[in-house]
Amino acid sequence: MQIKHKDSKETSLVPIGVLVVSLSLLAYEVALIRLLSVMLTYHYVFAIVSLALFGLGLGSIFVYFFRPEAPGGDGRLSSLAVDTGLYSLAMALSTILVVQIGRVGGVIDNILVYCILLVIPFFFGGVFLAGVFRSYPEISSRLYGADLVGAAAGCVLVVFALNLFGTRNAILLLSVLVAAAALLFAAAGKIRRTGKAVIPAACFLTAAALFIAGLATPLIPEIPMGLNREKEIFDALHGYNGKIIETRQSAFGRVDLIEYDHHPGWRDLYLDGTAGMPMYRFSGDLANPGAAVEELKTGFPGYFPFLFLDEGQRDHALVIGPGGGRDILLAKLGGVKKVTAVEVNRDLVDIVRSYSGYNGGIYQDLAGVEVVVGEGRNFLKGNRQKYDLIMFSLPVTNTSRSPEGFALTENFLFTTEAIMDYLDHLTEEGLMIAVTHNDFEVLRLLSISLAALEKRGIGNAAAMQQLYLVGSDDYPVFVLKKTPFKPGEALAGHRAAVGKHGFNPLSSYFPFVGQPGKINPALASLETGRRSLADLVKMVRELGYDISPVSDRNPFFYKLENGLPRPVLLVFFTSLALLLIMVAAPAAVRQRQGRPAGTGFAVIFSMLGIGFMLVEITLIQKFMLYLGHPVLSATAILFSLLVGAGLGSLWSSRLVPVKAFRGLANPALIIAVMLPAYNFLLPLLLNQLPALNLWLRLAAAVGLLLPLGFIMGLPFPLALKCLKLMKMESIIPWMLGINGIGSVLGSALTVLIAVRPGFTAALLMGSACYLTVFITSRRLKIKMP
Repeated sequence: MQIKHKDSKETSLVPIGVLVVSLSLLAYEVALIRLLSVMLTYHYVFAIVSLALFGLGLGSIFVYFFRPEAPGGDGRLSSLAVDTGLYSLAMALSTILVVQIGRVGGVIDNILVYCILLVIPFFFGGVFLAGVFRSYPEISSRLYGADLVGAAAGCVLVVFALNLFGTRNAILLLSVLVAAAALLFAAAGKIRRTGKAVIPAACFLTAAALFIAGLATPLIPEIPMGLNREKEIFDALHGYNGKIIETRQSAFGRVDLIEYDHHPGWRDLYLDGTAGMPMYRFSGDLANPGAAVEELKTGFPGYFPFLFLDEGQRDHALVIGPGGGRDILLAKLGGVKKVTAVEVNRDLVDIVRSYSGYNGGIYQDLAGVEVVVGEGRNFLKGNRQKYDLIMFSLPVTNTSRSPEGFALTENFLFTTEAIMDYLDHLTEEGLMIAVTHNDFEVLRLLSISLAALEKRGIGNAAAMQQLYLVGSDDYPVFVLKKTPFKPGEALAGHRAAVGKHGFNPLSSYFPFVGQPGKINPALASLETGRRSLADLVKMVRELGYDISPVSDRNPFFYKLENGLPRPVLLVFFTSLALLLIMVAAPAAVRQRQGRPAGTGFAVIFSMLGIGFMLVEITLIQKFMLYLGHPVLSATAILFSLLVGAGLGSLWSSRLVPVKAFRGLANPALIIAVMLPAYNFLLPLLLNQLPALNLWLRLAAAVGLLLPLGFIMGLPFPLALKCLKLMKMESIIPWMLGINGIGSVLGSALTVLIAVRPGFTAALLMGSACYLTVFITSRRLKIKMP
């Protein structure tokens, strides 16, 4: 009876430890993305975090090759205590070293250095998980359920930790939490050997000391900002001698406000060191706004459309992404009576409001201005208001603020479907006005607009009569009218005003003004029908840029380079090669030793890793438009899928051995069928969500995803149970390693598919992965021992 009681206590404790470690791993991944995106450009962040995640698979492979025998008795818990302590220590120390490296010139953008440092904590995390699943295969369903529920908790708790403590200290706090789990394992395992007892205790004391030191900022340097030359903020700080006067950090990103001694008329706001947004010194009086604001009327291209508005086009404007308030100023200076501004970043809104003495209270005191915190397209879908103007300065959305890096850094503001939404919310004479950053952005905006109008039966030549472009070296302007311009609407006067205001006529375009040398000849040929959109896309592609239309299926507006993203290709081919090696090499060794090769299970575990990521990332992207706020949306979808999968895993522990064998294949087939059904039904269901309030939308999303997550939580623990019943526990670490590497491959594969065919194709590819699991499971010659 004593032994039974001891085992019962032990098997109750171990899932708690798994939950804590899994919580920390997911939270650590998210926090790393936040930390690195402050220091590096987004494509580096995706590559580094993805390659670092190889550590999970490599840790499992290490256990398979170098710890062939599972420890017995109290040795199981003492081994877990040491592995957990080392993981905790590696997490804290690697974070501090990464911050320090960010201060070293010539190393700051070296991907290899970051990867080497960051793979270490994930390696020890992989060692822990492989050890625990191998040592306790009889409770694999409970362990996997704890793993998934812990990850679900991690994706929620990390948001609060980032908001409360900032990125660096949030990671140090996670280190303390994991070290506490190591102490718990050590106490339960009754470690007697001095060396092993010291490690968990030393790791906890070190983690706690580092966290306390992190709260006292001078003891541990803060994350460096403005040292990377590839970041926009570098020029602001070093080229224009700016200085950061306020910083706010949250799960959404880091916002810095910069002022300039030699340019007191404006200050700049930066999100993660990019996406610079000006905030102007404004008197609060539109009749006498101050020199910097007055200069907008003559020197900034974004004011140009207001020179030619009719009185009926000045009643109500919607500004999407007002940033520091420039577009609101343009609208009010242009005589617009009412302005509704929708800004997704609450920190940015709070900073602008707190500097009302400088900006004239533009967000709270200026008559006729209402500021809403929300996502612009989602806001539009939730109301039927018509606007005379819909305005935006193209926000640079490609900052790595999401759990999946590159795959989720775009948004749905600039797609063919978005253009149709904007047109639907314009009055008959209404205009969409967009200020862009360069010629290629404005050309892609042109291409998605022409594609959107073509879907409405309007050919390219006719569509060109609904728009004009104002050429500028810095800020080209794109204007789209709901209805066609007419020859008598003084568009020749528009063209003449371009030169008068110092803008570039040869990169501009106005319909009905087709004289050679007066406007952009390539765009003029679209109006005459001599060139199609496809011809223009091909011509620009030969210059090295891709301006082909993008849709809600592949909303990568800012992927302007030709071909597939190189960082994603690096991760894809590296993970594919590593996966093939990890499948083939151990299988060959086992065959030479006269043991079952295990390749069937290798296929199953790799497909489960790839398929889960294809589904997870795609569903986050599909739901984000309808839920609104990107961080909250991604958290809710991840939480729903992971909790559902955790509940499914826990339920699978009730299956008797015979049903476990049969159940390995059946859930995979159900998932393979459910995914195409979701692909068809989700748009029909999600289109009903924007009219609901946020909490009802979240509840609907949870209700839609929990059942799918529940079924997706079954195959993995059932496959582990099959290995246990076949007396093949020794290959569990190998299978976990394959699954981990497959997950990295799946994240890269999702992006590569989404960039071109789209996220719909990625979800169908996920279905194919689960169908492969079903077929392979059915073909396995599973024999009861």
